[in-house]
Amino acid sequence: MKPKKKKKVSLLGRLFGKKKKKAGPAKAAPPAKAKPRPLTPLDRSIAQIKQMVHIGQKDPERLAMILGKMLREHREQKRRDQEKLDQVIRDILSRQEGGKPPSP
Repeated sequence: MKPKKKKKVSLLGRLFGKKKKKAGPAKAAPPAKAKPRPLTPLDRSIAQIKQMVHIGQKDPERLAMILGKMLREHREQKRRDQEKLDQVIRDILSRQEGGKPPSP
């Protein structure tokens, strides 16, 4: 009686085939880490305030400069928005009067 021949495995079968598992103690899979959810606007504001408190404790002058810059930017944005509103109102009034809109 002839011994059985070993089944020949193709190259792809060797590369991507089933791997033999090593016998040993079974390990529990590590728990999957949950992805952190994006911060809500409220959470973002709270984090920003906490960071400012931390900056204020280390360097009060730097905090004053940051707050001054934020205030200037807010005032400038408010001024630009008001100018834009005024321009829209002027355009509407000039159209109602039947005249040409003023050129900027």
